[in-house]
Amino acid sequence: MNRRKFIHHASTGAFASVLAPTIALPVNKGVDSHFENPLRIGIVADVHCDLMPDARERLEVFISKAMDEQLDFIIQMGDFCMGIKENDSFMNIWNTFPGPKYHVLGNHDMDKNSKEEMLDYWEMPDPYYSFDFNGVHFIILDANHMYQGGKYVDYDHANFYVDDTLRTFINTEQIEWFKADLQSTKLPTIIFSHQSLWHYQWGVKNRLAIQRIMEAQVNKIICCMNGHNHIDFHHIQNGINYLEINSMSYHWLQGREHYLAKQSKVHDEKTLPNMALYQDPLYAIATLDQKKGSLELEGTKSQWVSPSPEDLEIPKPVLGSAYTPVISDYELNF
Repeated sequence: MNRRKFIHHASTGAFASVLAPTIALPVNKGVDSHFENPLRIGIVADVHCDLMPDARERLEVFISKAMDEQLDFIIQMGDFCMGIKENDSFMNIWNTFPGPKYHVLGNHDMDKNSKEEMLDYWEMPDPYYSFDFNGVHFIILDANHMYQGGKYVDYDHANFYVDDTLRTFINTEQIEWFKADLQSTKLPTIIFSHQSLWHYQWGVKNRLAIQRIMEAQVNKIICCMNGHNHIDFHHIQNGINYLEINSMSYHWLQGREHYLAKQSKVHDEKTLPNMALYQDPLYAIATLDQKKGSLELEGTKSQWVSPSPEDLEIPKPVLGSAYTPVISDYELNF
């Protein structure tokens, strides 16, 4: 199948809403923009339709909110669903949103498919692409590559379940495209990726190449957002804001044997006992106010399905790895 990188142009208006106190974070200024109306975006990550028995109900909550709030577009940030017939009803829920819908490839989306099959299933233009929307530039990256024998290999039918040092790379062609794409825009830019472009443990292995490109044009970057890690966290590095968007559904607690034994009573046969479930679906709404020069991220907050990790005395992880059933609120100024 022949595909091409594309630029999507659109312009719509909506209204802003902030329901909880926000954390003000610094963002570099100095980019020309031609804003008109506030732009409102619905964001969801790591729904994991193929693991969560109530994934459809969770997605329905998000889509209903997006429609009620008349959001300009929605984006899912990977580990959404596999491209199989059993997930057609899940995708039908996603497609009920009448506005533009964008996808980011996650590693588990290729557990039963090739990357090309997932592009077809989601009707994505390419594994990585960019578009302009109402005076903002958006870039979607694809870190779903292995690096073996000096070559980049696409994730394909769960082939990435290998030595961790061999996976989570961005290929050379994409890095060159990213550099040219970022240089070519004059608009403030948000970068979406499934895997983190900063995280010291679970991030893109060759992220330094991406970071250098961004830092050379730091005044263009509003922020980077990623999923994958199922955590709620903010990090500033060399003037760039990185926002970790928590999973809609759960946090994974691998290797916690005493947790698995006790937690099993709250799981049915379709749910893995490693999953510490969130009672309510988590998602975020980002409002880019052109006149104020701000991005306000309105998160959602839930609680653990009992017993919580704290109830079971699970050791608290270190900074940057802590788990919580929350997506926090932030305000970035640009």
